[in-house]
Amino acid sequence: MHKGDMKKQAILDTAEKLFFEKGYRDTSVQDVLDRLHCSKGSFYHHYESKLQVLMEICRQKAKKSFEAYQETEYRTELDKLNGLIYQAMPFNKEGEDMLAVLLPLEGLSDGQMVLQSVIDAQKEYFYPEMENLLAVLRSKGVLHYYQESLPALLWDTYTACYGKLMQEAAALKNGGTTQNVIQIIDAARFMWERLTDAPFGSLELIRADEALQSINHAIFRIRRMESEQNVQPAEEPEAEE
Repeated sequence: MHKGDMKKQAILDTAEKLFFEKGYRDTSVQDVLDRLHCSKGSFYHHYESKLQVLMEICRQKAKKSFEAYQETEYRTELDKLNGLIYQAMPFNKEGEDMLAVLLPLEGLSDGQMVLQSVIDAQKEYFYPEMENLLAVLRSKGVLHYYQESLPALLWDTYTACYGKLMQEAAALKNGGTTQNVIQIIDAARFMWERLTDAPFGSLELIRADEALQSINHAIFRIRRMESEQNVQPAEEPEAEE
């Protein structure tokens, strides 16, 4: 790795740790510079903004999730398809840290840009493999569909599910109900099974109980970060004359 690439990665790694510790909004570029002992010139030589740093972290997370999928052994191609979606979605134990960073951005302009960058990265890594798996399963008679555009439609269904789950996860922090999360997951599973004519119950995709657990853990982390940010140091008492 070249020196410039090492510096870029060091910025990403440092920013990621700070985002996990303090949250994205409460972490400044100066915080990253101070932790890394890096100059502003060096930072802005590699990245235009803190937002661009977060977007690149998300892209790398998508790549690592795909690599985790590749390293996992599956019994059948149908298991692989379920595993592919499971790894793509952040609603599992491995995705809790990033959920805690991303959920407070839901509904904000930065959040929309980051969400789109996540979806773009996921499509880059996961979509070609999903398309290939669907073709293999169709050739083996496990799935039945005739429209060549179906994989793209299924991917649109996936991204819609992802976006809705992020909205409902953010709503849970403010008193939303878990039932909405469960219904979205069930609806996505139903659509995938109907569109591919898959055997009933064969497409798990993501588990509602695990998704809710990861969301709740992320919300706990967010509240802890917010609590720590709101604690002000006690003022030193004035010396008596």
